[in-house]
Amino acid sequence: MSEFRVVQLTQEALKIQCKLDDFEEWGAPMLDMAQYQRKEALQRASPFSQRGSIFWALVDHKRNENNDDADLVAGQTVLYCHCESHRFECVVRHGSGEIERGYSLHIGSVFTLPEHRKQGLAKFFLEEVAKQLQQLPGALLSVLYSDIGPTYYDRLGWKLHPSKMATIDVAELRTSNLTSSKNIEAKSLFLDANLDKFLRADNEKLVRVLEHEKSQGRDAFVVLPTRDSIEWQFCIGEYYARTLGYKELPSCCGMKINEESFIIWCHNVKESTLYILRARLPDAYEDAAESVQLLLNEALLEARKFDLKRVAIWDPPSCLLHPDVRCRYNITFADREDSLSSAMLFRHWNSPDLAMPLPHWMCNEKYSWV
Repeated sequence: MSEFRVVQLTQEALKIQCKLDDFEEWGAPMLDMAQYQRKEALQRASPFSQRGSIFWALVDHKRNENNDDADLVAGQTVLYCHCESHRFECVVRHGSGEIERGYSLHIGSVFTLPEHRKQGLAKFFLEEVAKQLQQLPGALLSVLYSDIGPTYYDRLGWKLHPSKMATIDVAELRTSNLTSSKNIEAKSLFLDANLDKFLRADNEKLVRVLEHEKSQGRDAFVVLPTRDSIEWQFCIGEYYARTLGYKELPSCCGMKINEESFIIWCHNVKESTLYILRARLPDAYEDAAESVQLLLNEALLEARKFDLKRVAIWDPPSCLLHPDVRCRYNITFADREDSLSSAMLFRHWNSPDLAMPLPHWMCNEKYSWV
């Protein structure tokens, strides 16, 4: 593969070319080309993308002095493969007990030109991208969500993790479930500074749990959501609603009862699903089932408001199995068939120790998806 090289794309025109290439894969038929380009430009301009997202491409090997994209010409240079990486804050607890704070680089939109598939290019490309990701400041791990089954990316080092999901059909929203509680009240969450502060406080709780769990020699990690990373997904639903002419646009991004009971969501119009991006649901105190019911009802009402058919929760919490919850909702639990959670700890990439246990992915929820 010496005739190829991997470069980071900095020219906006080359990023647009990537989106011209993959339009049929991820834009059509719900959006036309112009609409798809505007959606992608919106996400590229978001604070989350601006802070640490990178476009990668496999191109012909004509190395310039800086091995950058200065010699590439949009519309003329062939981008054989391309993808994006997005940077999240994360914490890793190694089997030794050592705690490291740094970044998790999440790969999305992996695409190979159809006429160049089944030639080993994607494998070479992703291996080279992984090598370069490891060299970025603070890089501890990489995450990827597979839509092509459980084995391909696993063989490349992104090890397959449990990919559980719970779904509730909006048709399950019953009038009998909407009885308001006299003791519990939920408040709306919005994409503002208060949400950022709220999430950062919650993240520290996650880190404390990670630090004090018994490791038994097993690595563990948690990816940390922020207001900006939530916005990166939320703005997609808002854009679809605007483009498709909805009378009202999504603005509320979740509900909270208190710091121990909240949900944060986004509207996936394409899949007709309200995804719970992050949830902290109670299961161990009085009125816990009532709190869970209140939050689930709010999610179902939000889904119904925007004509979405279901609510989905990744890595569903145990409280959804509580009899007082199950008796009110027909919750379907299943292993996902796409967006399979996969992760690579750089310290152990290509480790010869095949007996090494799979790291524990704490809080493997939808907020990490790209």
